[in-house]
Amino acid sequence: MKILLTAFEPFDRFPVNPTQAVADWLAAEPPAGVTLAVRHLPVVAEAAVAQALAAFDAERPDAMISLGLAGGRSFIEFERIAVNLNDYGVPDNAGNLLTDFAIADDGPTAHRTTLPVRAMERRLTDAGIPARISYSAGTYICNHLFYSVRHHLERTGSPCRYGFIHIPMTPEMGEPSLPLETMARGIALCLETLRDTKEKDTWSHRPR
Repeated sequence: MKILLTAFEPFDRFPVNPTQAVADWLAAEPPAGVTLAVRHLPVVAEAAVAQALAAFDAERPDAMISLGLAGGRSFIEFERIAVNLNDYGVPDNAGNLLTDFAIADDGPTAHRTTLPVRAMERRLTDAGIPARISYSAGTYICNHLFYSVRHHLERTGSPCRYGFIHIPMTPEMGEPSLPLETMARGIALCLETLRDTKEKDTWSHRPR
């Protein structure tokens, strides 16, 4: 199975971005049965999307995961929803500060992940790795990338499963945190979950 994994460069107050180290760690030792392609993206909205989609076109993966850094957490966080909104709290790495702008004028209010996030969460927690499902990827570059890639895949009818995962800081960056090795092991389990199942994220309507 071929999976494309994207990471981000450092931004704002963070001197490093552990998503790059996690992605490179896994590129060197991917799980058995996984062919892994890795890309590092800029923390600039349209440039990140353009590079991610160019990598998608070049690699033609079966699934794709984007990693982002979220300070203030001590767990791996699976994002379930991307919203059609840019509302930055800080400028991006090109100095852009967008407030109250839609990502896609022709797009829906939100897009759902197509990663099997419940199965991923279970697999990590069973392995003793802190993990949660989140219902807000924020309104910064992570959400912009998540929404834009999902929007592209929907419009083109691609079967590629895609979603976004936030990871915390490493202990060297401050607290709360998780060790880099723990985060790499957790994302490796996510890759194995994609390898082992055709499942997508689902939820059911309340029985009537």
